[in-house]
Amino acid sequence: MVDLPPPRPALVQADCPEEARSLDRRVQCGFVRVPLNRSRPAGRSLRIYFERYPHHYRSRPRSATVVSIEGGPGYPTTDDRAARVAVWRPISGVRDLLLVDLRGTGRSGLLGCAAFARSTLRYARRAGRCATQVGPKRDFYSTSQSVQDIEDVLLELGAGRVDLYGDSYGTYAAQAFALRYPERMRSLVLDGTYPLPGTDPAWSDLLASIRRGLRLSCARHPGCPAEVRGVDPVSLVAQFAARVRARPIRGVAPDSNGTPIRVRLDEDALVWIASSTYYFPGVYRDLPAAIYAAQRGDTRPILRLAAETLTIDVGPSPSEALYLAVICHDYPQLWDSASPLEQRRAEARSRIAAYPAGTFSPFTPSAWTGTDYEGVFACVRWPGPARPDPPDPPGAAYPDVPTLVLNGDLDTITASSGAREVGNRFPRSTFVELRNSFHVTVLRDYDRCASRLYLRFVRSLDPGDTSCAQQVAEPHVVAAFPRSLGTTRAARPARGDHSQVRDRRLAAAAAAAVADVIARWWVNIDGTSLGLRGGRWSYEGNSPIVFHLNQVEFVPGVPVSGTVRWRPDQGTVMAQVRAREPSGTTGTLRMRWSLHAVHARASLTGQVGGRTLRATMLAP
Repeated sequence: MVDLPPPRPALVQADCPEEARSLDRRVQCGFVRVPLNRSRPAGRSLRIYFERYPHHYRSRPRSATVVSIEGGPGYPTTDDRAARVAVWRPISGVRDLLLVDLRGTGRSGLLGCAAFARSTLRYARRAGRCATQVGPKRDFYSTSQSVQDIEDVLLELGAGRVDLYGDSYGTYAAQAFALRYPERMRSLVLDGTYPLPGTDPAWSDLLASIRRGLRLSCARHPGCPAEVRGVDPVSLVAQFAARVRARPIRGVAPDSNGTPIRVRLDEDALVWIASSTYYFPGVYRDLPAAIYAAQRGDTRPILRLAAETLTIDVGPSPSEALYLAVICHDYPQLWDSASPLEQRRAEARSRIAAYPAGTFSPFTPSAWTGTDYEGVFACVRWPGPARPDPPDPPGAAYPDVPTLVLNGDLDTITASSGAREVGNRFPRSTFVELRNSFHVTVLRDYDRCASRLYLRFVRSLDPGDTSCAQQVAEPHVVAAFPRSLGTTRAARPARGDHSQVRDRRLAAAAAAAVADVIARWWVNIDGTSLGLRGGRWSYEGNSPIVFHLNQVEFVPGVPVSGTVRWRPDQGTVMAQVRAREPSGTTGTLRMRWSLHAVHARASLTGQVGGRTLRATMLAP
């Protein structure tokens, strides 16, 4: 008789990363072994990585386990552990927190391919090569398999019922989990919600949300130049798109990290700018005034927006193979999955041509659907799945589980239209749309609304008073990009002011330079960058974030230097700066305003040329 080796244990403990231990010394880390292909459980396996943070009242039994799922697809949940632990802490008394890296991400058998090792240019072509390199196992990296992995981890840990939270693609996986394991659910929170199995494959719903966002952000801020002129901002963008389609604008401008790059601003680049609104509020802030500036011959502001948002080459990304494996398997496409690869583009173009006129306004259909990086045609060379494995199991009913659906009304990557649809599917759901909010509202909630609703809901299964969702302050919109101090709108004199009009123009120009630098923080990674017209700035810290300005020019010929302290959690901006007029007159200024107050006013005080300045203006 042959002695067989003992079966490998499904659950293996592991050392926790130092970052996890720094958040909670009691954290438990490990791997659960799962089949790669569940139809062959004795075949190849994967190790699914998890981190479990125990509840804090040790004398009391655990009431539930909070499971938090990252977006993407392609991003590991544990890479964002700090934000998820911070959200969990107020409800950690009797609830564990479980973070699981979905298969193919992070420490759960990272799925990569050589095609994206150095570049993402010509994305669809690289995707086809990536599919070949990954091979047939690509079919097993689907949402359905990932949520079954989560259940395997829960079973091994004896985790009991779950309070499930998902953000972005995590909402997609969370819906799939709730459909498959309704008995496991205590509550469900979806934040930045994408419906199963997906929405329009030409992304017309996302373009509709961009049109809505342009109009809402402009109408809600008194300084929006399109609103002041009585112009529809979507029409403004459409007219400008027609111009750059015929005559592209070329120039050099700093990217988000201050590196000067050559930019060709055509309609395709304008699509990229508009598509970046879900993560970069600076687009809503700058775009109308930047278009008006370009129409007057000042192309610097619009070229900078393009440099900050245009994907020239995002470089190596370990998530692309997993991203493609999921979206090409689960999401609807513009072609039949069984269609031969060589026929798909023609099939897609035929379907795009059948959309009603105006669907893709303010752009042409070819520009909107023709983006390269992770665009509409990303899966055109990726083979369809060999066997069906949909994220929503056939015949599954949406469970009668308490559900909270949260969405920002300026979210343009998971549109509120789709989030409402998801809310309508769950019998016991509450849909909350947060005014002036963007993609994913609970994590890093600087406005302190969505996170409070989340905590109240998990505790009581009722979000309670949701009126805070209508009280979030509007994004500030640039009124103009002045070409000189003389064309800068002066701040208004306040009580005790002894300044001249030119002094108050200097103060307004300095405040605009401060606000412009803060707006760039959202896309800056290096911690330093360039001013719009000149100078440099850097920042450090988290709360407050401290900016150091060195001769930064927002208005040409008006350098501004000094220190700015911004507390994102409180919304306060406080600055002490020195500004100089082209004539040489200098001002020492203190300024303060709030980014959390609706239609906030800025207070400006100091000395300019020996004269006392006391002034106010609409917060820039």
